[in-house]
Amino acid sequence: MDARKRYYNEENIIDGTAARQLQVIPDYEREQNRTTVTRVVERPQRAPKLSHGIDFISMTLLVAAMAITLYLCYNYLQVQGNIVQLERDVTVLGQKLETVRAENAALEDKLEVQADWENIYRTAVGELGMVYPNNNEVITYESTENGHVIQYQDIPE
Repeated sequence: MDARKRYYNEENIIDGTAARQLQVIPDYEREQNRTTVTRVVERPQRAPKLSHGIDFISMTLLVAAMAITLYLCYNYLQVQGNIVQLERDVTVLGQKLETVRAENAALEDKLEVQADWENIYRTAVGELGMVYPNNNEVITYESTENGHVIQYQDIPE
């Protein structure tokens, strides 16, 4: 507080509309009032010396993590290889299925051409006693998507 009073005492300040001006105190007065402060600077303590190696537990965990990672990568590659092989097998089997369907259609066409329908009719009517049904004996049904009909009960007389 004393220093402030010395700088800002009533004698040094001019009041009014003009800017305030301070009187400058000579350097020798400042040096007399200056007190020396001695500070004790503490040096930062050194960290304990770290070993440059890695301890046993860290090494064990690192090796275990690497082993697990390699195992998972190997299994992933094995599964990926199996998927690729199965996709190839599906493609080959699809091609074989198309080949068999084409052969089946060709055999059906061949049977249609080679069938002796007159001989079949004579055998059915003459030897087996089959006859064409009357109009009142024919029951119509709507076809299903499956191509076959499931009979849940007997057909009425």
